[in-house]
Amino acid sequence: MWGTSQGDRTLAGAEAALVRKSVGHLREMITAGIDLDEPHRSEVDVFDRLQPTQQLSVLHEVAHGLLDPLTSIMELTAVREGTVHAIYREIFSLVEIEIDLSQHRKIDFEFQELSSEREPSFSGIKKLAHQIRSTIIATWQELTQPSTEWNPAGLIPEERHQHSVPEIGSTDLELWSSTIEFLANQVLWDRDFEMEPFFADLDPAKVADIKLYMGIHENYFSSPAPDATSADYQRLDQELVVLTQNLKV
Repeated sequence: MWGTSQGDRTLAGAEAALVRKSVGHLREMITAGIDLDEPHRSEVDVFDRLQPTQQLSVLHEVAHGLLDPLTSIMELTAVREGTVHAIYREIFSLVEIEIDLSQHRKIDFEFQELSSEREPSFSGIKKLAHQIRSTIIATWQELTQPSTEWNPAGLIPEERHQHSVPEIGSTDLELWSSTIEFLANQVLWDRDFEMEPFFADLDPAKVADIKLYMGIHENYFSSPAPDATSADYQRLDQELVVLTQNLKV
C-alpha cells in the first residue's frame, strides 16, 4: 500500500494498469541504460541523480508500494516521491511515443475499447493505436466518479477537480501532460522533493523550523535510496517483471 493524497491505498483498475505499464517501461529504460552505459533521464532531478542500480532498487520498492497490497506502507521520502513522479513522467513519454508512431510511421493500429470490468491487455504496440491514451482516459474516468465521504460536518459529496480530459485520438501534448499531472496528484501529496536545492541554500538553523511549518519530516531529504548489489540486481529486476506483467509467482 501507499500513503497517497487520497488515503492509504493500493492502486487498482485502470490506474494500476497505467502505472504498471509505466513502471515496466521505466525498468526497461534503466536496464538498457546500464547495458549501454548511458543512464536514462526522467527529468526528475532527485531520481536522475541516482546511480542506475539505485534507480532500479527504489523503483522496485515504490512499485511494490503502489501495486502490491501485501507491501507495508512506507515512509515518504524525497527519493521515493521523486520516483513516483518519474513513473508519471514516463507515462507522458509513452504518450509521445504512441502519437509519433501513429502519426509518422503509419502503423495500422486496431482500437480496442476498455472495459471498466477488466484491465487492458498490453500485448504489443501494433495491436492498439491508443493503448496509453485510452488507459489514461479510463483512469481519469475511474478517479472522477462521484463519491461521498464523512467529514466533521457530516456526509457530503466529495468535490472532484473538473479537468477536461482529452479525446482518445488527441495529439495535444499539453493537454495530455496536464491530465497526467492530475492523475499524479491523486497519488502525490505535493512536490516537496523538488525543494531540496532551496533548503541547501538556507541557514541550517532555520531549516528545522521551515520543515516543521511545512510538515516535512526531518529525514525526508536525507533518507538514502536503496541500492542493488550484483547479487540482488537480477532478483529485483525479475520481480519487477513479474509485478508489471501482473504475473503469479
